[in-house]
Amino acid sequence: MSSRFPQHLPENVIVEILLRLPVKSLVRFRCVSKRWRSLISDPRFAKSQFRRASERSQRLLITSGSEIRSLDCEALFEHSTTPSVLAVPFQKRGRYVSIIGSCNGLVCVALYSHRDFYIWNPSTRNYRKLPDPGISLRGHIYRHGFGYDPSTDDYKLLVANFRKPPSRESEAKVFSFKRNSWKWILRGLEDPGRADDSAGILCNGSLHWHLRPSLDPLSGQKICVFDLAEEKFHEMPMPSIDLFGDCGYEFVDTLRNLGECLCFNVSMSGFMEIWGMFEYGVVESWAPMLRVKYFPVDPLCLSRVGQLVAMKNGIVLLRSNPDGEILEYVEGFSGFDSRVDYATVFVESLLSPYLCLT
Repeated sequence: MSSRFPQHLPENVIVEILLRLPVKSLVRFRCVSKRWRSLISDPRFAKSQFRRASERSQRLLITSGSEIRSLDCEALFEHSTTPSVLAVPFQKRGRYVSIIGSCNGLVCVALYSHRDFYIWNPSTRNYRKLPDPGISLRGHIYRHGFGYDPSTDDYKLLVANFRKPPSRESEAKVFSFKRNSWKWILRGLEDPGRADDSAGILCNGSLHWHLRPSLDPLSGQKICVFDLAEEKFHEMPMPSIDLFGDCGYEFVDTLRNLGECLCFNVSMSGFMEIWGMFEYGVVESWAPMLRVKYFPVDPLCLSRVGQLVAMKNGIVLLRSNPDGEILEYVEGFSGFDSRVDYATVFVESLLSPYLCLT
């Protein structure tokens, strides 16, 4: 009976099977044979695996103090109310870990305020320490961001330290994987404005920070943009106040990337709207994406079935459907003794901290 079946599967079939396996299994299967080790370690295989994984699953990385935990945001929270603790191989006792950003399964982490930067793949446990940027820690406003520039097939990390006027000693550098060095950024450091977060939101090959130069909820608000390809700062206007009409908005908050769309929150009386820029760079394309019949919340991601995963006050995790109805509401989800400091979307991958996509 068994003689009817081939003793060895064609390699293209083996590759298709392996591409569907979780990263933990693939890491183990590198020991099966020299051929499998070569195949699974190939950057082209890693790129294909990441694309497949991105279509079906995503996780949240959650930090609080000295711990980082991982949570499957596609599964019901009742099945994973205590996220798994990740071992950070380069962590030092008494040093907090700060996530700067996550991209293509690689995570940028800082151990000490705005120094000691690492690029880390939590799935394979491989990591790389970056050279010190040599930027002063005496600034008033810090901006960071990590992302992938598809135009040059390069990963980059931005570190910026802004000094308030009249001081003109602001500093910014960008680290390129391909150059393997830091480069000074000399323009766009004049007036950083007041941003919600120091970590930039990656979208469309650029990093973004929501600026608040005015007390009015919308008037004068802008988005600071750092283009990873051009390595330059510029500004992008928020939608005009007339676009909202007489809808009774209360405040605008929380710039995010949801489903590869740059978004922000508009809190109304009794609910919250999430607006997205449906055509990147076109101000007129801002429009409502979905509503949440609860606020204030911090949107984290959209699941693969279009459900919003969000956090409230750093201690509550909730899920809503596209109509804004709350499907799950879990208090004390994180397993931490304190509030969550930061959360970011993460896709498990085989990509190496030492290699760019090819």
